[in-house]
Amino acid sequence: MTPRSPKSSTARVRSRPQDRDRVTSTTLGRTATGTGYTHLTGTGYTTLLRTPGQRRLLALRRARTRVLRRTRRVAGVAAGVVTPLGWSVLAATLVALVVGYACGWLEFAAAGLALALLSAVCLLFLIGRTRYSVALEVDADRTVVGRPVGARVVIGDESRRPLWGARLEVEVGGEPVGLRVPGDNSFTVPADRRGVVRVGPVRTVRGDPVGLFRRDVEWTAVREVHVHPETITVPSSSTGFVRDLEGSPTRDLTANDIAFHALRDFRPGDDRRHIHWKSTARTGALVVRQFEETRRSHVVIAFSLAPADFADETEFELAVGASASLALRAIRDGRDVTAITSPPRAQPGDEPSREPRNLSTRTTAALLDAVSEIEWGTGDIDVGGLASLANDLVTGVSLVFLVCGSAPSMRDLRSWSLRFPPGVEIVAVVCRPGAVPGLRRVGELSVLEIGYLDDLRRALAKAAAA
Repeated sequence: MTPRSPKSSTARVRSRPQDRDRVTSTTLGRTATGTGYTHLTGTGYTTLLRTPGQRRLLALRRARTRVLRRTRRVAGVAAGVVTPLGWSVLAATLVALVVGYACGWLEFAAAGLALALLSAVCLLFLIGRTRYSVALEVDADRTVVGRPVGARVVIGDESRRPLWGARLEVEVGGEPVGLRVPGDNSFTVPADRRGVVRVGPVRTVRGDPVGLFRRDVEWTAVREVHVHPETITVPSSSTGFVRDLEGSPTRDLTANDIAFHALRDFRPGDDRRHIHWKSTARTGALVVRQFEETRRSHVVIAFSLAPADFADETEFELAVGASASLALRAIRDGRDVTAITSPPRAQPGDEPSREPRNLSTRTTAALLDAVSEIEWGTGDIDVGGLASLANDLVTGVSLVFLVCGSAPSMRDLRSWSLRFPPGVEIVAVVCRPGAVPGLRRVGELSVLEIGYLDDLRRALAKAAAA
């Protein structure tokens, strides 16, 4: 008798107790997990998923993970609340209690209990939540040295009752300033020197009188005020312009170029090739073309952050103001400008950078913001090294300003100027506060010495007239 074929390829059988918690895996049928039944297939196999011991081990692992997560959370909160003095007191409390009870020393146990009671009382000052509406307003994000900026913090108290040990403060240039709650608190952002002044955040500071615990809550973001260096308006000059048919048209008119400007009457000496014959035939008089002169000018301004180039920080600040004034004049004249300074000093173990730091010259505001962020003594490459880097990396240079202090000698300046190809005009600006301004020429090198920022205007005018 031929056996009857099954209706399906999968048969369901009741599992034995030892088959529970098993899973069936197959490539032909579906996979199912059963606690009372097990699905079997002809090509499948059954594997053990969990035994009672494995379930207990898994539960222990999950409990350990939860405990570790909560412990890390509590440790993170404690690290931000407990002060160094508080950690010392807590450590002393633990040591005193252990020694007192282990060795039977009543004095240590009493001291430990007293410190524990003190910590518990101080911890009460952190209980409760503060509810404030805080707005930080700064009148301007940019200013100039000597012109402080006004700011204010408007605070509204939404708490039902005052909290012990709570105060509000705002950081201005790294110094905390206390605030009145509630109310409108006005203050000034100092602009005594060039740099970036950070205003904020406004924070709530809660702590105990002893200083064991402290909790800070920030209410606003940080605002930055760029304090720009003092600059002057230097005169425009044709120095550094090179005639180039691929350059930019200027307002200067010429009889021979490619940027057409207008027609004018013929004069003796005009080139007959530029006669406009159609207009001549129409008017009955000779008419010639007039052109706008196209020029190219790429100005490079290099000043270093290396202490070796300056006798003191006063010389450096004068050099920063002179460099910014020269760059602003070039930007307003529509010239291509590259302002470079020393790259940041490399960290121990890192390879020193051989690329200069390029200051943004897209707009005058971007340039002044970048200049306000630099600091003296944060770089090692001097002006001579910047001259070599500029010659290697910047193309089409027509005019170079090397701005330095009184430390470099005339021989150094002459050596730095020779690192550029012939045809590039080199001007060295030596900043020596209080010195008599002067102009010297050493071959193709022009050396301007200034004692005050206003001397730069007169020195450039004198150099242009010479």
